[in-house]
Amino acid sequence: MTTHDESPIIRTSKKRLAQGLAIVVITMAVGAAIAVPYWNQMAQTPPPVSTIVIENPVPPEGEDELEIGTEETQEGETGAAPSTGGAEGGATPAAGTTITILAGSSVQGNPDYEPEDTEVPLNENVVWANKDTVPHTATSGTGPEDPDSGTIFDTSIINGGQESSPLQLTGVKEGDEVPYYCQVHPYMTSKLTVGAAGAGGTSNATGATAGNTSNAGSSGGNATTTTTTTAPATPSAATTTTTTTAAAATLTIPNGASVQGNPAYEPTPLTVKVGDTIAVENKDISPHTVTNGKDATDPTMGKLFDTSIINAGDSGEIVTTDLQPGEYPYFCSVHPYMTGTLTVQ
Repeated sequence: MTTHDESPIIRTSKKRLAQGLAIVVITMAVGAAIAVPYWNQMAQTPPPVSTIVIENPVPPEGEDELEIGTEETQEGETGAAPSTGGAEGGATPAAGTTITILAGSSVQGNPDYEPEDTEVPLNENVVWANKDTVPHTATSGTGPEDPDSGTIFDTSIINGGQESSPLQLTGVKEGDEVPYYCQVHPYMTSKLTVGAAGAGGTSNATGATAGNTSNAGSSGGNATTTTTTTAPATPSAATTTTTTTAAAATLTIPNGASVQGNPAYEPTPLTVKVGDTIAVENKDISPHTVTNGKDATDPTMGKLFDTSIINAGDSGEIVTTDLQPGEYPYFCSVHPYMTGTLTVQ
């Protein structure tokens, strides 16, 4: 380019060009020095799942089309709560105490459960209402490392805007204090205090709480214990018989499975025989599940098998006694892009 008198205009010089290139190279080098050492950590800690969509299955023809948890069944009922995974068959009991999971509770440091410390009458039902936009749980225990995590109660996954099934605290007595936390966000913690039994309270449940059976916090993983209690004819002590069945196969959730595109389950497909018990071991740093179904929209989701939350380093199990020969797709309800196939012969 030239001026009106034809003298050249130099827009830059070789020195300035070299300086500019040097600045670009130095900037890229500094960025790489920061990103490379922490790449694996960033890749293995993806952002939390925003929503896990669970649709109610369509009832078979000839059955009542009103489902537990819909507006039609709640009209005229006091304290009725929608079910997100409660026991099948029969009416869902009304909740006596409702605890709110507050909006924004997934952000560490924000208020999470309200009331923070709640007194629950002995044998009374409790419901957790999730007012946040991301999934949460309410699981008894001090945290994922607690070996008794989920023993007293476990809501399993509660999606944003939904409520848990009414639960009862198992194996507690008046005056007990029960800490609990969220398995998806372990920094969310609270506490329940067991008060005197309320009028009209139902008998305290024994065994697994309502909802999907939780194996969170289990440390065995390679064996399943079944306890059968038989009431004798005379009013003497009950007789308890315990049998142990070894796992026939092991399904592993490998480290890094929470990163989309990485191997999710090993081996897949996994082939077992009807009646086999499968040990599920979580080798990842994030909680996972093994839940039957193609994805969260599958109407049969969790009906055939569901480990519920398995914390990092813990284990669960799948029992195939009630399965027919065939192929069963499954996925992780916390990370729905994790999928696999179980073949039963």
